[in-house]
Amino acid sequence: MTSDTGGATKTKPSPWRGWLLTIGVALLAILLATHGVGAVREILAQVGWQAVIVIAAHLPVTFLATVSWQVLLPPDRRPPLTFLFRVRLIKEAVNALLPVAQVGGDVVRAKLSARNGLTLAESTASCIVDVLAGTVGLVLFVLTSLIVAMVTLHDPRLAQAGLTLVAIVMGIVASAFLVQRTGLHRRLGQFSQRWTAIAGRVGELGEAFRVIGRQRGNLFASWAWHMAAWIAGAFETYVSMWALGLNPTLLQALIVEGLAQTAKVVGFAIPGALGVQEGGYLLLGGALGLTPDQALALSLLRRLRELTLGVIGLVLWRTTRAPAAEPEPQPVTA
Repeated sequence: MTSDTGGATKTKPSPWRGWLLTIGVALLAILLATHGVGAVREILAQVGWQAVIVIAAHLPVTFLATVSWQVLLPPDRRPPLTFLFRVRLIKEAVNALLPVAQVGGDVVRAKLSARNGLTLAESTASCIVDVLAGTVGLVLFVLTSLIVAMVTLHDPRLAQAGLTLVAIVMGIVASAFLVQRTGLHRRLGQFSQRWTAIAGRVGELGEAFRVIGRQRGNLFASWAWHMAAWIAGAFETYVSMWALGLNPTLLQALIVEGLAQTAKVVGFAIPGALGVQEGGYLLLGGALGLTPDQALALSLLRRLRELTLGVIGLVLWRTTRAPAAEPEPQPVTA
């Protein structure tokens, strides 16, 4: 799954990911062709230099997400926040631009962050718990945005989306209950070893999970920082809508960001949710008062931000060296 080449950790894509990427590209091309490339291009051309502000508006989101991860690491051995921010950018770049599963970026950041005395098992456990905390925050954020949308827009399509997300939440709760009842959490270390292909001994990973689990305050802090990051994402969307001249309100931006995140969840299997995100904007954009051209332009402006920061992240990846693996202890011979 992973190997070190040229100072960076490489993640090997699965062949079927390439097919999914092709499907996403084709879907995006169809949407652009059917809704007028010229009109979308004209709208995007109005953004001009303001695109720099749109791109910069995402950095607070990344920073808050980095803090939510940092609080889960041992205080005496956690890497500097500036370094973790760099690794977080790399993680987002891998997930956004490379044909790997959305967990591919977490594989990379777990391996890169194992330094300053922080073991690979500890960094892996922190990344997995961070993903779980972020997922809980995301579900609550999306549900909140949909509730706001249903109250203010009275659109039946939004109600259907809300019911779907409620089902997802119930599935998560039921899964957590089953895990607790069956003792499956004891096998989580072994599962994570296959998932990331970088974990150390199962016992070390299990102990790392137990250490994090005992620090309830840090778990709550991680969730709270993630919620702050999702809210900052709504402000980023506000800036994007402002750059397109849409005269948004903060409530509209909250709804649009919730829509965008929902589309990413639905298109989880397709790298970057390519095509799925654009379809989501078109599907519910009318309920938000957006024309099809404006909805596509808003989605493509988000793509521009992902591409720009993604390229920066991949460059950082090339210049960030993973720690050398510790040599295996040699048996003592008489």
